[in-house]
Amino acid sequence: MKLGLTVFWAGAALIFLYRIIDHFAWVREAVDTVEGILSPFIFGMIMAYLLCPVYNVVVRRMYHLLKDAFQKAKTALRVARVMGTVIALMVLFGIVGGLFALVLPETVRSVMGLVQMLPDRLTDLITWGESTFTAERYPEAAQAVELLISHFRDSFSEWTENDLMPRIGEYMAQISMGVYVTIKTMFNLLIGVIVCVYLLNSKELFRAQIKKFITATMTKEKSDEIFEFAYFTSRTFGGFINGKLIDSLIIGILCFILMSIFNLPYTVLVSTIVGVTNFIPFFGPFIGAVPSALIICMVSPLKALYFLILVLALQQFDGNILGPKILGGTTGLASFWVMFAIIVGGGFFGFTGMVLGVPVFAVFYYYLGRYIKKRLTRRNMPTETAEYMDFNKYDIDRKDVL
Repeated sequence: MKLGLTVFWAGAALIFLYRIIDHFAWVREAVDTVEGILSPFIFGMIMAYLLCPVYNVVVRRMYHLLKDAFQKAKTALRVARVMGTVIALMVLFGIVGGLFALVLPETVRSVMGLVQMLPDRLTDLITWGESTFTAERYPEAAQAVELLISHFRDSFSEWTENDLMPRIGEYMAQISMGVYVTIKTMFNLLIGVIVCVYLLNSKELFRAQIKKFITATMTKEKSDEIFEFAYFTSRTFGGFINGKLIDSLIIGILCFILMSIFNLPYTVLVSTIVGVTNFIPFFGPFIGAVPSALIICMVSPLKALYFLILVLALQQFDGNILGPKILGGTTGLASFWVMFAIIVGGGFFGFTGMVLGVPVFAVFYYYLGRYIKKRLTRRNMPTETAEYMDFNKYDIDRKDVL
């Protein structure tokens, strides 16, 4: 009976897996639909998770201040929760509103300046190419430049006549869809704030209900393992995300200060790009540096070079001094595995995968190491990795270098 059930469930799982792979597009569409429906709750959980430290500090302090002023401790806790919720929401709206007030006007101004400047820069580039690669000095290069310019103009005219104008209706529909998606996202964010308030004030209840269910349905050994796993995962994700938020904020501010000192253009826009992309471990500074350098290059190629040197210095400071101080040993991963987690996570899940790939892989890496250590202990074999390293090819004794 046991063998038959095992074979049956294994076969059912294989069939289910095959159906998922065979209808991957349909599965992806279904996942996107579910994600769209649950997006207000996802936004609410993210906001509640980020605001939880602020909420906890305020509730703890206010409860101890108010417990003597009320006859019942329950009333003091209720008032402390209300004050914690209000202050947490004030922090949320203050940060978001402050960022929009500081960044949005300057970003719009910078983008408009780029749009106005781009045609002149292209004209200057064409004039420079025509004056430099003259027929007398570089006949072959001049001919190639003329052909390239002519091809570009013809392609642009052809694209305008055959693609842009006939499909203007489709583009307007896409713009309308973009406006609809924006409005829907704002509505979901509003609902997410309400969900965030419920989660902040009911997290102890939800946690108790989940713990009650696990304790009732599993053995003590299994339930303790699940609680330990949840605690470790929460600590890893919380330490990493909160640490990267602080780290990225500091790097963005430092970038703004240094760019202001060296009088580089588009200070607010570029500092925002650098700060946001710095949230991605390892590759973040370089991802933000490339488009930022291209934007600055529109004004001055020399200043773009100065900016690249500045970003390189910031990356070294962040990677060797600031990052380790803030994050500490949150993930416990070597640099190679950090890079592996970012590439794989980004390949499957885009920006979200690049950000969350590191803590997810850190949890997997930790429990895989525990499993291997347990297996080796049962076999009375060494559990330290250094015991399995071999330097014989270099004619070196392991004990001399480890």
